[in-house]
Amino acid sequence: MIRFNRMRRHLSALVIAGAAAVGSALLPAPASAQILGLVDDSGVVPQDMSRLLQKWGYRAELKTDQQGEPEIVSALEGLTFVVFFYDCNRAQKGKCLSYQFWAGFRDLNPPVTLEKLNEWNEKQRWTMTSTDGNGRVRLKMSVNPRGTDLEANFKNWLNWWQRSLSDFKKHINFRG
Repeated sequence: MIRFNRMRRHLSALVIAGAAAVGSALLPAPASAQILGLVDDSGVVPQDMSRLLQKWGYRAELKTDQQGEPEIVSALEGLTFVVFFYDCNRAQKGKCLSYQFWAGFRDLNPPVTLEKLNEWNEKQRWTMTSTDGNGRVRLKMSVNPRGTDLEANFKNWLNWWQRSLSDFKKHINFRG
């Protein structure tokens, strides 16, 4: 009986130790761990994103907007779109904390109603649309790229953007 109790204690200790080892393997690495290929919290470099677009076969014209911030002009679905960059830190080699895909539609015939735009906004999670009240409509999608693999993240959002442009053109009966 003493041997059995001792063996049971050893088995219990092994089971607990094994469970702890498995459990700790499932826990995420500490936040301070640096993983190669990840974008740190200092942001993304627009030139890198422009190079990625070109690598994937897209036009990518890197420009500067009126406020001196970088932007990339490209095209998908037969439409020109712009990637605007926000919260850029020139001291951090031009790294920007976020970016936004943006496309404009104008001279729509018939004009798109506010109800149609609101219907889009109610049903979409990643993109939103608005109007300037003068017949011009915008589709936008904002992205926070920090803490992710730049190439995989950007490719994923570019795919969402392409799908959204295609769906939005159908939604507003765009024939341009």
